[in-house]
Amino acid sequence: MESSGIPTITSGSMQKDGTQWIGEGMTGQTVGESKYDEAQVQQKRDASVVDFALPSSRRASRKSFSGKQDPSRSISEGGPYRGMGKEELLRFSNRPFWRNLRYICMSIVLTGWLALLITVVAIVLTYPQCREAETRDWWQKTVIYRVYVPSFLDSNCDGIGDLEGVRRNLDYLHDLGVNTIALSPIYPLGSAKPGLNSIHLSDTHIVNHTDIDPIYGDLEDFGKLVNYTHELGMHITLDFIPNHTSDEHPWFKESKKDAKENWYRSYYVWVKGLDANQLQVPNNWKSVYECSAWKMNIDNAFYLHQFMESQPDLNLRSEKVRDELKDILKFWLDLGVDGFYIRDSNFLFEDYDFRDDILALDNLTQVECPGLEHPHEAYEHLHTQGLSENFDMLAHWRAFLDDYGEKTNQYKILLADVDGSYTNFMDYYGLFNRDGVDFPLNKFSLDLEKSSDGLGVAKMVKTYMANLPSKRWPNWMSGDDRSPRLADRLGDDLAKPYLMMSMLLPGTPYFYYGDEIGLRANTPAPSGANGLREKPMRGPMLWANTSHAGFSDRFCPDAWMPLNNQYTNGMNVQFQKDDPTSLWNLFRNLTRLRQGKPSFEYGDYIPLVHDDEVFSFVREFDGEKGYLVALNFASQPATKQLHGLHKTVPGSAKVEVVGGTQVLHHKGGSAGLDPLKLMPYEGIVVSWDYEAKEL
Repeated sequence: MESSGIPTITSGSMQKDGTQWIGEGMTGQTVGESKYDEAQVQQKRDASVVDFALPSSRRASRKSFSGKQDPSRSISEGGPYRGMGKEELLRFSNRPFWRNLRYICMSIVLTGWLALLITVVAIVLTYPQCREAETRDWWQKTVIYRVYVPSFLDSNCDGIGDLEGVRRNLDYLHDLGVNTIALSPIYPLGSAKPGLNSIHLSDTHIVNHTDIDPIYGDLEDFGKLVNYTHELGMHITLDFIPNHTSDEHPWFKESKKDAKENWYRSYYVWVKGLDANQLQVPNNWKSVYECSAWKMNIDNAFYLHQFMESQPDLNLRSEKVRDELKDILKFWLDLGVDGFYIRDSNFLFEDYDFRDDILALDNLTQVECPGLEHPHEAYEHLHTQGLSENFDMLAHWRAFLDDYGEKTNQYKILLADVDGSYTNFMDYYGLFNRDGVDFPLNKFSLDLEKSSDGLGVAKMVKTYMANLPSKRWPNWMSGDDRSPRLADRLGDDLAKPYLMMSMLLPGTPYFYYGDEIGLRANTPAPSGANGLREKPMRGPMLWANTSHAGFSDRFCPDAWMPLNNQYTNGMNVQFQKDDPTSLWNLFRNLTRLRQGKPSFEYGDYIPLVHDDEVFSFVREFDGEKGYLVALNFASQPATKQLHGLHKTVPGSAKVEVVGGTQVLHHKGGSAGLDPLKLMPYEGIVVSWDYEAKEL
């Protein structure tokens, strides 16, 4: 095609008058010319102005051949650098002005970003943080229920409760909110008294520590009980009696034989008499149930018995005895037991030199023993109770259970019963940086009685918590098979607020069978010598208003102990389950309330009003619902200002649980805390949602 005389345009931009400003690759020559150096390019720009115009109608929509915006637009519309090539733009951008401008902009951006980062970090570090929740093991979250096996349920119609009777009622306990059952001793017992079977002997008159007494069943029955307990997600503990055995135990029978070359002699505490004929007792030690703690054998040697003379004390200084006891623990652990309750743990060791105990002048009582001597309670038992070797032994057993638990990936609990002062009691948690028991049972909570008021309750709680060693776990008892029953000690009125307190304070609650229905002791108490089984707090469980109160079937013989006849007046499980205001329903409501609630499992305990009427406290944890527990221990109404006593307590809150014979509040309603009004013996638990703190 012939040239028309118009320069070929490859790319570029047009000036406002319609002429073209030729950029890189635009020469005014035909397409395909070679590149020029910078001087040539500039020369071409100066010489390549094209003087032609298009009609205005076409000019408005004209685009370059490359498809770019209309080249006829002005420099003011496109900017002074429009149309420049890459190399030219880079050359201009490297001028000091633009380079410094970029540095300034980048510095501003980086400085702003760094300031933002510092601000965020400062907020994170200074803003109130939710604390890390402490880890709680199963025994710290559980509700323990002490079962006195012969009195729980008779499954085989012999008038005596048994292991199968316990197994049949595991669903009942699970529904009640119980997580751990603590069985009374179930080991085979001797038959020291003619005409009496083992049901009439002391629970600790043991002749075999690794078997089941036939009146309760056998090891197969025990295995079924353990398996079903674990199927329900529950735990089971046994009593461990290391202090003594029956005098019918094979060990003791061998021990009584000729002392020469008799290695069973070292299993027990044997001492020669003092006088020339060796007939005088070694010292003035007294037994708990009888007078002298010494009994002479036919060879004129005396054996020690700190309880009944038919219960000789084991010698725990003997390595053979310690090995035997460890084997006993392992036997039951292998069968699936989750822990042990060490009975009479204060009596494990005696003074090595057999020094006399000292009379406590303020405890002198009427002389009751031969030779004008005083009984057990008149002495300070410095040489027979609470010796430091006790704590060594507990640490040894704790370590053994820890080793076993690590192998099975299941923690094994260790409890103990301890009498004495707060100082002596707390030592059983462990001494000299060694662990002892997980907790000794809190017998101080059993000192409360019908006359106790809010101040008395507060004093017990405050003293116990103040003496509790750091990082140790508390517990709260309602009773056991050797102390008065809850309803007998406190009465029906105080039983409900005490139940609420023991369930919701920090720690593990420990209840005795029948506490959930206010079971009372038999009146009058059955006759029987000290140390025997028939004690008033051990009467049969009352299940229903039927024959034998549901303890056994209709045509079975009478129970081994008399029933409390109040089972016909509502003191039974069947009746109270149908009564929403009953003690039974309060018990279950409380177990459900505390289950899985962080504020109760590991939350703070904040005391509030403590006076002669009301005992109140807050349980809360960061980021979780808070709870206030207010309990009126007085026989008259009480009004207390609670709002404002702690920063999180609102003016009103939702009622979670209420208990009492007379109540002003109802579950699910709202209770005013500014002030709170309570009826006599009314207890209430209210809750409120967590509110985050403002910056």
